[in-house]
Amino acid sequence: MLDVGPANQNGEDHDLAVFVDRLAAAGSDPATASAKQQIRRSIAAGEPPPGLRRLAEALAASVGELPPPQRHPAEDSRSIVAAMRDNTLVVLEEFDPAAVAGAVAALLADGRRVVVTATDAGELGAVRTAMPADAAARALDGLPPLTPAELRELRRLLATSTPERRARAGQELPADGLLPAPHEVAALCAQADWNNSVSNRASMVPALLSNLDPERRNAVTSVARCVSRSLGALPPRTEHTWMRGLLSHLIYGQNRAPFDRMLEDTAQAVAVLDRARYLPPVSFSATPPPGALDVLRRYREYLESGGRARSYFRNSVQREVRAILAPARVGPRAPETADDVQRVIEHLELGERRHRIHLGCMELGLPTPRNESELSELAEGLVKVAAAARSVGALRHDVLFLAPDSPLSVPDVESAEEIAGAILEYADHGGAIMAERRLDSIAGELTARGGADQPPEYDHAVVALRKRDANAYAAAFDALAGARRDVHDENLQATLLQRLGAGAPELAEAWTALAQKDPAALGVASFVPVEALLAAVPPADSADVVLVLDASELGVERLLLTAIAPRMVAVVAPDDQPSDTPSLLSVLRRASALVIRRESKGGGGRVVPLNGGNRKTAPASWAAT
Repeated sequence: MLDVGPANQNGEDHDLAVFVDRLAAAGSDPATASAKQQIRRSIAAGEPPPGLRRLAEALAASVGELPPPQRHPAEDSRSIVAAMRDNTLVVLEEFDPAAVAGAVAALLADGRRVVVTATDAGELGAVRTAMPADAAARALDGLPPLTPAELRELRRLLATSTPERRARAGQELPADGLLPAPHEVAALCAQADWNNSVSNRASMVPALLSNLDPERRNAVTSVARCVSRSLGALPPRTEHTWMRGLLSHLIYGQNRAPFDRMLEDTAQAVAVLDRARYLPPVSFSATPPPGALDVLRRYREYLESGGRARSYFRNSVQREVRAILAPARVGPRAPETADDVQRVIEHLELGERRHRIHLGCMELGLPTPRNESELSELAEGLVKVAAAARSVGALRHDVLFLAPDSPLSVPDVESAEEIAGAILEYADHGGAIMAERRLDSIAGELTARGGADQPPEYDHAVVALRKRDANAYAAAFDALAGARRDVHDENLQATLLQRLGAGAPELAEAWTALAQKDPAALGVASFVPVEALLAAVPPADSADVVLVLDASELGVERLLLTAIAPRMVAVVAPDDQPSDTPSLLSVLRRASALVIRRESKGGGGRVVPLNGGNRKTAPASWAAT
C-alpha cells in the first residue's frame, strides 16, 4: 500500500518531496527516476506542482477513513466540463476512445490545454483518430512550439482581438516620447492665445522684441521690470488716487518743479522730525521776528568758529541774536551752545517747510498732512511716484525707439503697465510669436515623419497643433497611446502566430478562425506518451488537464503525472478490470476522485462520489458521441 500523510515536521514542501519519493519508489524505470529528480528540483526552487500538492492533500485527508460504502449514483445535466471546474481529480468509467475523444473536444471548446497520455501509442492513436473534425485541428502530437507564457499571451491577444485592432496591422506610429506631452502643448497654446486676449498695442511687442539683438532686448526687459516693480509699489487704484493722477502729469513733464520741491521738503521734514524725536523740545514764549533764521545761522557759525557767548563787549551778531533767543527754550533752559542754537534753527526751518508743504499740496492737488504720521505717508508716496515716473519715462523712450518705424507708444500709465507686462511675458515665456513658431515647428516635424499608412490619430494631433487646440491634441495624444498599444499587440500576435504556425500550422489556422467567432474555445490537445512526459516534465503552467488512458493498468508511480497539470482525468475503458494491487486508479479512488460513469448505450453518465457520502454529490452527464 502507498504510505501517505505527513512524514515529518520540516515543512509542507519537505513533506511533498517525501511524497514524491514514495510515489517514485513504486517504479524502477528511467522515466520515473527522471521525473522524480525534475519534480524535486521544482519543489526545492519553491515552485511545487499544484496538481501533485492537491493529490497529496486529498490522500492525507482520506487517511483513517473506512472504505467507501456501496455507490449510489445520481443523474445530473452538467457536462464533464462543469465537473472539471469543481474537481481536480476525476475518473471516467466505461469510456471508449470515441467517448474520450468527445470529452477532449468538450474541454477544448472550454479553452483548456489538455495533455492526453498513455503507455500504449495505439491507445493515443485511437483517441486522436476519433476526434471530431472541428477539434482535430487543435490536436498535436506533442506540446505546442511556444513557451507557456507565449502561448498564454497569444491566446489573450486572439481572444481580445477587435476589428479596430486588426486594422492597425502595418501601421507605423511615432515612437513613445516623440510627441510632446499634452501639458507642454497646453502651455504653448495658452501663450499663443495670448495675442487674442490683449490689446493690439501689447500684441505688437513680441514681434518687435524678436527682431532686437539680445543685448538691446535685455536692456528693454530691465526697464520693463523697473516699471512693473515701481507701479506695483503704488497702492491700488481705489486708494490714494492722487498718486496715479500726479504720475500721469509727471510723465508729460507737468508740475515737475513744484513736485521736486515737495519731494525735498517732505523728506527734510521727516528727517528733522525723526532726529528731534529723542531730543529736548523747542518752544517760544513770543513769535520770532522776521529774518530770525538768518540771524540764528550767522550766530551758529560764529559759535562754531570759536566765538564765545560773552556778557560784556558783545559783537553785532551777539547783539542781533539776543532778542531772538530771549523767548526761546530748549527743553527747560535757554539756548546757549551751538547745539542748542542748531535745535532752534531746525525748529524754525521745520515750520517754514510745513508752510511750503501746505502750499505745495494746494498747488498739486494733494491731501495736506495733518500730523506727523500723514506727513511720513505723503513723503513715502512722493518717493514712490518719483520712482514710477523715472521708470515710465525710460520705458516711453525705449519703446519709441524699438525700431525705426516703431508703432508703439506709451501715452499714459495704463499703457505703460500693459506694455511692461507684455515685455516681461515675452522675456519669461517666449511670447506668443515664439509659442506659435514652436507649435508650427512641432507640427512640421510630425508631418515630415508621417507616412502614407499613418493612423488618423496622427493627423488629428498635427491638425490640433496647427489650430492651437490643446484639448484636441490631448485627445489625439491619448488615442495615439491606445493605438500604439494596439499596434504592439497586433504585431506581437502576428509574430506569435507565425512561430506557432511554423510548428503547428493547423492549430494556428484553427485559433485564428475561432478567435473571431468563439474566442473561448482556444484550447489545445497534446498527445504525448507517458514515458516522454515523465522523462522531460513540461514547464509549469504548460497544461490545465492531464488525461491518462488505461488508468487501471498503471502503477502508483504514474501518479507523478499530476505534476503535468493542476487537474487529472483518469480514463477506464469498458473492458478494463479492476486490479487487486495498488494502482493509479485505486489511489485516485482513495483520494475521493469524482467518478463519471458512462452509460453503456451512450445515453448519459452517472456521477459517483467515493467518500462515503460525506462529500456533497457533484453529478454530471456526458454524451458519448
